[in-house]
Amino acid sequence: MLRKKGVIAFLLVMVLVLAACTEGTNTDSTSNQSDSGEDGNGGPLVIGFEADASTLMANHDVNYTTDTLIRNIYDPLIDREGETGEFVPVLAEEWENIDELTWRLKLKEGVTFHNGAQFNADAVKYSIDYILNEENGSFYRSRWANVEEVVAVSEYEVEIHTSVPFPSMIQRIAEDLLIVEPGYVEEVGIEQASNEPVGTGAYTFVDWSRDNHLKLVAYEDYWQGSPDIQEVEFRIIPEFSARMSAFMSGEIHLFKNIPVDSVEQFDSEEIGEIASSRINYLALSNLVEGPLQDVKVRQAINYAIDADELLETVLNGYGTRITGPLSQINSDYTETEDYGYDPDLAVQLIEEAGYDPNELTLTLDTPSGRYPMDSHVAQAIASQLQSIGITVNVQVNEWGRHLEKIQNRETGDMYILGWGPAFDGQSTIENLFTQEAPYSSFYQEDIEEKITQTNQLFDQDERKAGYEEIQQDLVEQAAWVPLWQQADLYAISTSLNFTQRVDEKLNVYEMSWK
Repeated sequence: MLRKKGVIAFLLVMVLVLAACTEGTNTDSTSNQSDSGEDGNGGPLVIGFEADASTLMANHDVNYTTDTLIRNIYDPLIDREGETGEFVPVLAEEWENIDELTWRLKLKEGVTFHNGAQFNADAVKYSIDYILNEENGSFYRSRWANVEEVVAVSEYEVEIHTSVPFPSMIQRIAEDLLIVEPGYVEEVGIEQASNEPVGTGAYTFVDWSRDNHLKLVAYEDYWQGSPDIQEVEFRIIPEFSARMSAFMSGEIHLFKNIPVDSVEQFDSEEIGEIASSRINYLALSNLVEGPLQDVKVRQAINYAIDADELLETVLNGYGTRITGPLSQINSDYTETEDYGYDPDLAVQLIEEAGYDPNELTLTLDTPSGRYPMDSHVAQAIASQLQSIGITVNVQVNEWGRHLEKIQNRETGDMYILGWGPAFDGQSTIENLFTQEAPYSSFYQEDIEEKITQTNQLFDQDERKAGYEEIQQDLVEQAAWVPLWQQADLYAISTSLNFTQRVDEKLNVYEMSWK
């Protein structure tokens, strides 16, 4: 006899009660940012950040935490507007599609790197070639595999030639590519350049103490003008509760992901909220040996997890439910059918796959402090699966180790992850559902063939139709348990001008003291 939904709710409440009894997110402190903000006004800005960069070398690690930090040191060629996600020129002034295999970019003149070297087409070619060179081990390489050659046509004009039609080139440039100084990297070597970077960005490198802090200072000759904030420190504080306490005591001025169970402890003027383009999901890996290689088991887990209840109970409603691999912000989003909550059907499917739920043991990997209530969500999922007899061992990982396990296919059967910012279908689907992509958890030959074909379509209607079909296929195959589109809650000092972005970037150049 299966336990019913009321029991599920009780289990979820117990998970949260137990979590509150351990080192967690609650604190008895009250905010004093109105006092501490004046102390920081005009001085160093301190941002509490959930995890450290894995490297300070651009174009190497596909990792939000790395990317967010280093985008204050390096500039992109093309960026996205913070509120709409539309493309905006940065180091590239213009771009055009010459034909299906050729893209041409006109570059900005008069820009210097922090060491005084001139930005030009050779720097762009070098930065892309770094990705393409297999010896460098860039995790971006699979996303740029169709680039055949980069040609410096003139000092400030570059062409990118592809081996197959590559209609998403501008998305790749905007989301991935940052420009490094070739002469510096060649002179000091990749190892030193990875620890003491040189870019054209608004801030220059001062000091990096791994898992402790990254300190930067304003680049006075920055081509867009000297930054308003002269010094910035990204202080690495993995735990939700510690970040919150640091904010309350005035040690930091800004942090992302306010614990949802502690929102009421902040003054309303200290809170910023925005619907992120990031999605959170439970990966059901068919890339590791185990029962989740059977589609019926994956479908059963979808039926056994009540994501709506998780969203309401664990996240206090901060998020937007998703049923497929894309968020509603994504331009290629299509509506997909929700599995719904049906534990009886879940048991039936597991038995059809040849397993007894009461003898089934699965492992669930999760980070702690990277996504809103991530480890709490993992424990609640374990409780829901336990209600149909499945034993789930939850493995809590430090963020860097969590990523390594995913990249090396060393996770257990399931893992918690978020993906974004993602504004188009390819940036999610290609990177999470193909065999060689570093963060993929699912592969099926016929679906990968559809992905490859769709990625090469320049006709937007055909391309959108292709992604619609792929989304339906992925839901039918239960490639994930889709959870929600993340709601980002920021704690913001009342002395700081800061506008949150849909792509989650923390570009200090856009900030100022009041």
